Amino acid sequence: MDEVLRSFLTTAGRIVYATLSTTDAHRRPRSRIVHPVWEEDGERLVGWVGSRPSRLKRGSLEAFPFASCLYWDPAHDVAVADCEARWLPPGERALAWERLSAPAPPMGYDPASIWPNGPEGDDFAAIRLDPWRVQTRGAAAMAAGEPYAVWRRR
Repeated sequence: MDEVLRSFLTTAGRIVYATLSTTDAHRRPRSRIVHPVWEEDGERLVGWVGSRPSRLKRGSLEAFPFASCLYWDPAHDVAVADCEARWLPPGERALAWERLSAPAPPMGYDPASIWPNGPEGDDFAAIRLDPWRVQTRGAAAMAAGEPYAVWRRR
C-alpha cells in the first residue's frame, strides 16, 4: 500500500473522529463530526459512515455527491480524504453495518449502540466514501514548512 495511504490510516486510527464536510443544494458548506471506518481495497481506501438519514444530509449528497473528511489533533497532525460520497441503498446497508463493527475499537464500534433497530431500521443510513485524493502532514513537517504528502487515485 502507498505510504501516504498508510500514514492516513495511522492518523485516522489514532484520532478516530473526523469532520465530514459536504455542500448543500444551495452550494453552502455543511460540516459534521463522524466516526468513519476505513479499509484497504487493493491500492486505495474505502470509508464507511453510519448516519441518521435527515432530509438535509440526503439532499446535500444527492445534489453534490462529494465530501471531504478531515482528521486533526492538538499536536497538529492532519489527514484529509477528498471523496466521492454516496448513500447506500437499503439492500447494501447491512454491508456497511458489518464494516463499522469489524475493526477493533476505537476504530470499529457497535452500531447497535446508536441504531438499536439495526441496519434495516428507518433511523440508520450509510455513506460510502471513495477517496480520489488523500493528503497527510505531521506537526514537525508543518513547522518545517514542508508540503503535504499527497496520494491521487489513478
